[in-house]
Amino acid sequence: MPPNRKPLALADSKRFRTIQDLTKMRPDCGASIDDFFVIDNELLLIVDLVHIGSILNPYNSPSASYIRTHGVIVHSHICPELRPIFWGKPFLLLPLSCHLKENLADYEDVGNIVGNISCSSGSFLMLPIREEIPTPLGSLMDDALTKKSGACVKIPNGTYRVFYEQFETPGGVKKELYRNIAVQKQ
Repeated sequence: MPPNRKPLALADSKRFRTIQDLTKMRPDCGASIDDFFVIDNELLLIVDLVHIGSILNPYNSPSASYIRTHGVIVHSHICPELRPIFWGKPFLLLPLSCHLKENLADYEDVGNIVGNISCSSGSFLMLPIREEIPTPLGSLMDDALTKKSGACVKIPNGTYRVFYEQFETPGGVKKELYRNIAVQKQ
């Protein structure tokens, strides 16, 4: 976003890029290759992946199966400071791009802050919280929320797809430092 230009919407779909396929990066991770999730009267948990640790292995554990079936794992970059999470129909936005640090208040004109999150691992899990969530996974999620490394947000029912919102990157800088995570209702 150029200086002194306020956003007209939370995200610009012209900058959307598909998220990575974690199974290509690390075949043993047990991650879902999907980039979508469904909300049906549940809360959406967004959590730093560090909090689920080795729960994705073994593949056949109830917690790993639940995550692979219902969740989306998306890689970002390490962001230890709390950042707001915005909702403005049809987008949920995690504004992580380094160039936005001073301009985050501009997003309040087009969306509402629905939570805050930090990410020391560089990866997030987005997971609808359903009644059948396995107890060990639920305990880990509660711990993450207590440590402010996760947030539960209420968004309208529907199918959502996760994207990177990629901004122009200055030469010699990693592109993941200049992207947000945008979630769009389909």
